[in-house]
Amino acid sequence: MSKKLILVRYDLEDEIPIDESSENVLAAYIPDELVDWIEENDFISELEIKESKGEEADIPVSIIKDESLSYVENILRHVDNTLVRFVEEVKLQTKDGLLVSKALDEEFSNLLIWLKIREILKEKESQYSDDISIKLVVG
Repeated sequence: MSKKLILVRYDLEDEIPIDESSENVLAAYIPDELVDWIEENDFISELEIKESKGEEADIPVSIIKDESLSYVENILRHVDNTLVRFVEEVKLQTKDGLLVSKALDEEFSNLLIWLKIREILKEKESQYSDDISIKLVVG
């Protein structure tokens, strides 16, 4: 996991985001398997942003498409399904009432990562669904 999912607030100039005024609202590392799934489903696009006001847009940024909230909803549904799978795997880490701590630690770690991703997606969906200055950046 070397990439992050970042909910970013930008100032806009002619509806183009400006990098120097950006503010990270929420961020978390994003699992490579989720990045791959998002790319395979064509839910990501490249957006050129400006370094600062008055300049040309020439900085490429990968964002979750936001023309329609359905992109975020589809990713959120996938994340929820993955979380359910991890919860089921945690249940399997018990044998005769005893916890297998090493395996359990790994499953809890996975749960935490995916829960943070879910929190960011829910924030975009519930608080910023119509705000074109708020982008979900993958990078």
